[in-house]
Amino acid sequence: MSTPKSYSLNTKITLTFTILGLVLLAILFIQIIPNMQDEQKEYKKNQIEHMITLTNQQIKLGVQLLIHEKETKTNEIESFLKTRVNEFLKNVENEKNIELKNLSDDLKCKIYIVDNHDKTLYSSHNNSLLINKELLKNDKVLIYRKKQEHMCPKRAESIFYSRSIKEGKETLVTKCEPKAFKNRHENLEENIKQDLQKSFDLTYKDHKGKINLIWINTRHEDVEDKPLYNSKDKPYNNKYCLSKMSSSDYPQTGLLSAKQILEAANKEPIYHLLDSKDKPFKYTNPALTWVRIIQDKRDRKLLFLTTVYLEDFNREFYSPLLKIFPAAILSLLLAIFLGFFLFKRLFKSINILTNTAKEIDNGNINLRSEIEGNDDIAVLAKTFDSMLDSIEKNINELDKKVEGKTKELRSSLEEKETLLKEIHHRVKNNLAMTINLIKLQKSKIEDEKTKNTLTDIQERIFTMELLHRKLYESKDLNSIPFKKYVLELIEDLDSTYGRTKDIKINSFIDDINMNIEYALPCGLIITELITNAYKYGFVDAEGKLEVFFVVDNNKCTLSIKDNGKGLPSSIDIKKVKSLGLKLVSTIVKGQLFGKFDYRYDNGSKFIIQFKL
Repeated sequence: MSTPKSYSLNTKITLTFTILGLVLLAILFIQIIPNMQDEQKEYKKNQIEHMITLTNQQIKLGVQLLIHEKETKTNEIESFLKTRVNEFLKNVENEKNIELKNLSDDLKCKIYIVDNHDKTLYSSHNNSLLINKELLKNDKVLIYRKKQEHMCPKRAESIFYSRSIKEGKETLVTKCEPKAFKNRHENLEENIKQDLQKSFDLTYKDHKGKINLIWINTRHEDVEDKPLYNSKDKPYNNKYCLSKMSSSDYPQTGLLSAKQILEAANKEPIYHLLDSKDKPFKYTNPALTWVRIIQDKRDRKLLFLTTVYLEDFNREFYSPLLKIFPAAILSLLLAIFLGFFLFKRLFKSINILTNTAKEIDNGNINLRSEIEGNDDIAVLAKTFDSMLDSIEKNINELDKKVEGKTKELRSSLEEKETLLKEIHHRVKNNLAMTINLIKLQKSKIEDEKTKNTLTDIQERIFTMELLHRKLYESKDLNSIPFKKYVLELIEDLDSTYGRTKDIKINSFIDDINMNIEYALPCGLIITELITNAYKYGFVDAEGKLEVFFVVDNNKCTLSIKDNGKGLPSSIDIKKVKSLGLKLVSTIVKGQLFGKFDYRYDNGSKFIIQFKL
């Protein structure tokens, strides 16, 4: 796949002019289109908000009208019951022979007579009546509403009218159903809904939104985090109540919670996702919802929600771009076409110069462009050819000098490697001779303490001698095979101190190469700690010794553990007076710049940590 870097210069120039033209067009569009879009958006938004304001006022008036109608109807029912019952009682002589059935048929209600003393009941329909103090109040109309566990307004279930008779000894109770009274305004709510919908339909040519008039319980437990509407909600619930004046069968709130809806009240529209008629309960369509408060009570609010799909809201916003874009593209293509013919001669010279540079890059340094003329490209080509001649000459001279210097450096390096190997060999021989002298001297000394001291010195020198031997044997003079070095060191210590004891040594050493700056201190530490274990740690003739060395991300951990008697668990390893442990501590801190710790683990366990 080609990249812009591989394009020819004439292609780049063409692309540059094309991109420049597109940038200029983009700047033009950026200056013109957003302003036109913003104006259209603002106009449509103001249009919708103006309609919402008008509809909001209509709803408020409608609600007030319904409340007033409800109060008027209640007063009419009270007056009607009182008048008819009182007229009937006046027509009954001395109120002694009351024909309950006549009154019941006249009012289309159930009539009861209650004895105030023993609460006995006589009914016109042989039905029982739950008697309470409120029913026995004289000349009292009581509207009974059944307790409901939902947010919708409670409707009257029964209407009672009580009238004291027979000098207060009995009470005439009339129980009526609301449907017994002719409702002159029974279609009032439906008429208000139709009027509201007609108002909102004026903007339906621009969108397919919804209007919702809904009561929301502000104290419900799900008001904050859960969506207000759930497809499993019952029509009557304790979260919300959708008014019949709404244009949908369920709240068009998508995944909005009650808290989000309440916070957006009387503010800017809230953005959210909504379902559609084709895909109900699939919330994938962006929408805007305006929220307005109709009634604000202590524990619930009546809200007017207007929802518009964002697709409808933005439908006409890109028409200016579609009108301008074809003409702009046509102008751009004509400009590119004319520019190509104007630069055709220039492109020919550039192509020759480019092809020459490619051939030279491939190794054909004898090729030249040979472009004639006095224009800028021709001058550049002649200068380029002259530079190639000079470069070719310098390359030949430089190759000869590099070849000579390479031979000198190779010879010097071989000489230094030979000299360094000879140094390691002589140091190894001198240390071996020193070890032999110590052994010879030990054979002439009878004092055991002196012999032990010489043996310790001998092993320390052997550690250094073994290190120089490995360097001499290694191909890389700065790299020691550390595993092999440690294993030979352990074998030598065991042969020196383990003659009278049966000590089993387990080792796990990472196979790495290490330079002398780290290998020598590690060798001395291993020598000192294993020597101490043999001399002081093992009381019996048998024992176990473990040597571990692992490397993880240049972090080295050296662990030496024995099952001997060990040091006291309370000992401070930093303040110990033993010469060997002091030497180990000094090497760890002064040369390895690491940590030296001790712990009792069924014997002594020394842990050294440092970084390569």
